Amino acid sequence: MNNWNLIGHEWAVKFLAQSVATDRVAHAYLVTGAHGIGKTTLARALAQALQCTRDNKPCGECNACRQVATNRHLDVQMIEGVPPRYNFEKDSLAPPRASDREKRALRILQIRDMLRDVSRAPFEGKHKVVILRRFEEAEEEAANAFLKTLEEPPRYARFILTARDATMVLPTIVSRCQILNLRPLAISEVEEALVARGKAEKDRARLIARLSGGRIGWAVRASADAAMLESRVRYLDELDAVLMEGRAERIARAGELDKQKEELPDVLDAWISWWRDVLLIQTGDGARITNVDRENNLRNAATRFARDQIYRAIQRARETARYLAQNVNDRLAMEVLILELPSV
Repeated sequence: MNNWNLIGHEWAVKFLAQSVATDRVAHAYLVTGAHGIGKTTLARALAQALQCTRDNKPCGECNACRQVATNRHLDVQMIEGVPPRYNFEKDSLAPPRASDREKRALRILQIRDMLRDVSRAPFEGKHKVVILRRFEEAEEEAANAFLKTLEEPPRYARFILTARDATMVLPTIVSRCQILNLRPLAISEVEEALVARGKAEKDRARLIARLSGGRIGWAVRASADAAMLESRVRYLDELDAVLMEGRAERIARAGELDKQKEELPDVLDAWISWWRDVLLIQTGDGARITNVDRENNLRNAATRFARDQIYRAIQRARETARYLAQNVNDRLAMEVLILELPSV
């Protein structure tokens, strides 16, 4: 833990703290990294540092820091994608239509509203701070509208974008941002942090830390939400079933998975971790597997699948994850992946 009350990513914190201390904060940052690695947590901490009214920024105790932490600061916005049936006039979900896609995206109306707000001077803070989560999900029209502001930003405006990978964001936007690429923490660091902060007992912390793959944000959420671990079991059970199914059954399963659009990134993360564990066991490195509660299943798979089948399954799952982040047809992407997976 560091003085920004964050777990890990010390290099990023040190860099940002120095920028704040010397008043050399960039007008835009792009924080990248895997889902659940801590991008939003770092973005919020930077917003606190920018609005903090005390010397040791962010202090976490002043009124400004507390307001940012609870999303109540008048000069800090956090914006993320909404479903296509979102009714902006009523600030709620509109009745669904059969043609609606449930995939969230950052919409042009959200960007326009944000730009109108940013055009006005701060109410009480030194800056207007905008956090744009999962910017890789922005519609093209929304991204282009935002680009115009990045080219000539108001002097008091600071933008913090998050995305899984810089390659998923328009190059013209990336070129105008300071990039902070967050990498997974050591598994031992995650485990120790969960125990030290009272998030989980040692045995449970060990399992969660290994499942997290070093993604501290995911680990903290999983320690507080039993449903996340239950979902993982369901995702792996579905993979077990897929490997035993024929073509027609697999196509039907892709349709069922398509009904879980919001969960698909987590589904693919779970599948990738499973295939990686199979590969580790096959190469004699079983001590490093993630899914320790499925070791027997993994060892059985290691004897059934050829090395090239395992490599291809991992590669295809990673490609599918990238496709989904780029707003391709969810069902088609999952169908292609499932049909290409080997059979037991």
